[in-house]
Amino acid sequence: MNKSESIFPPIFLRAFSSRFRSVTIKMERLNLVVLIMAMGLSFVIYLILYRLYYHPLVQFPGPVLARATYAYEWYYDLVLRGQYTFKLRELHAKYGPVIRLNPDELHFDDPDYYDEIFNVTNGEAEKPYRVANVFGPYPAAIGTQGHNLHRIRRGALNPFFSKRSVLDLVPFIQTHIDRLCARFDAASKFAEPIDLKYCFAAVTLDIMNEYCFSTDSLTTMKPDFGRKSFEDIDSFLEISLLVSASGAPGFNRDSPYYCQSTDWVFYELTSVKDRIMRILNPAMSDILDMRERLLADGFGFRIWRSKWKIYEVRKIFLTRSIGHRTVFHDLLESSLPGEEMTRNRLRDEAFSLVTAGSGTTAYVLRNLSYHIAANHRVQQKLLTELRTVMPHTTSRPDLQKLESLPYLNAVIQEGLRMTQPITHRLSRLFPKKTLVFQGKIIPPGTVVHMTALLIHENEDIFPDAKSFIPERWLDSKLPLKRYLVPFARGPRSCLGINLAWAELYLIVAMVFRRFDFDVAGVVRERDIDAARDVIMGVPRSDSEGVVVEVLENDI
Repeated sequence: MNKSESIFPPIFLRAFSSRFRSVTIKMERLNLVVLIMAMGLSFVIYLILYRLYYHPLVQFPGPVLARATYAYEWYYDLVLRGQYTFKLRELHAKYGPVIRLNPDELHFDDPDYYDEIFNVTNGEAEKPYRVANVFGPYPAAIGTQGHNLHRIRRGALNPFFSKRSVLDLVPFIQTHIDRLCARFDAASKFAEPIDLKYCFAAVTLDIMNEYCFSTDSLTTMKPDFGRKSFEDIDSFLEISLLVSASGAPGFNRDSPYYCQSTDWVFYELTSVKDRIMRILNPAMSDILDMRERLLADGFGFRIWRSKWKIYEVRKIFLTRSIGHRTVFHDLLESSLPGEEMTRNRLRDEAFSLVTAGSGTTAYVLRNLSYHIAANHRVQQKLLTELRTVMPHTTSRPDLQKLESLPYLNAVIQEGLRMTQPITHRLSRLFPKKTLVFQGKIIPPGTVVHMTALLIHENEDIFPDAKSFIPERWLDSKLPLKRYLVPFARGPRSCLGINLAWAELYLIVAMVFRRFDFDVAGVVRERDIDAARDVIMGVPRSDSEGVVVEVLENDI
């Protein structure tokens, strides 16, 4: 036998060689997986050590898990469904007035520091990326991240929501309140129970549609006050909290770990988001349809179906005959550049005005009405004062006279304090400004938060904070108005603050001058107090609504 010849048959050698290569490939793949896992684990360990010991915010306290990972925030907001706002109160009691609520952001519970963050002159304040996009990447002023672009968009809207503009439209507002009172009158005569959540949501939605678009949505006249629409909006808010809380660092431009190449993923997803939402959540289909209807109703069907050439839109719309000026008049006559006049941008601006402007005021009215009706002494003092400017139960009051009534002001201020419409933490980011808190440096670009709910329930400022006491606003030696921040402050404060105040004055006066509510079936801890934070506060899941019996005042 030739020495170079193998003693093994060729077929055996080929089988052995194939088997050996297969094992080698599997080993290589296994080694690659192990290597990737080891690299990933090493990065996680490095990231945790960096966040705990070398991060620019390392001097600020907080739970170890919150300082090391976003999982702490996600757990309370996503797993426990909107509980982080309430957990923050406990954390501040343990760690002090400033904490790291996640690795890269700070939360403050110092009422005197509020004006340092939320004021007109404090640098170029921006809205953090994941907060600006909480309702999706839609180009409305409320969701604008950058300071300069926000200033341009907000500037075009400011004149329409001025005090003068509100006063001009008071008669239209009163017409919708008269309709609500007519529904209450019928309910009192036929012993029909009324859910305050939906009746106030209906009237504020009608007012907002009238005010902004000169359209009459007639929601107050629907037998159920348009209940399904508001349940859809509740679902929308739940999804919005999910978006805000789950903003992963890799997709968060404010995070030092933000990767620009991931931007396309976010925008590709959101480009088909509307279609996905219609499939995953049927309630969102109605919300998206509402968004289109606002533009169609506000501009008219002819313009809505057009190719949207802005010069033609201006020509047609500004010569239309409608009841009164609308927000679209101000936008079309403004100096906004052409790219700010697109169909989708005006549509989303309209949608944000209606959803943000109606739901928050309705929330305050619902809870405030309960507190007034549940406190006979407060109700009688309020009624006595209202009679001085409203001699008859059906009188239409003068808004400026209502604004001068001290007890009515105290009642509304206490209602705003106790029923803070936005329970979620408000966020700001200063790209160029260094903040200082108690001698500690906060680097530029740090996202900082404060929560109005914690300020409004601060026992040092508002003793017995859980009790409804309007007199505190009349007797206090402290400047309490400084600590009342339901509409925020600064260049990003609530756009519709003047309209909201007008609604509160007029609705409270016109309703409680004429009606009383039997709230015996309402349980405050279950139906009124905020138990979860979904941007706005919502009661416990077993709540049966704020269902009341309507009673009519005799004189």
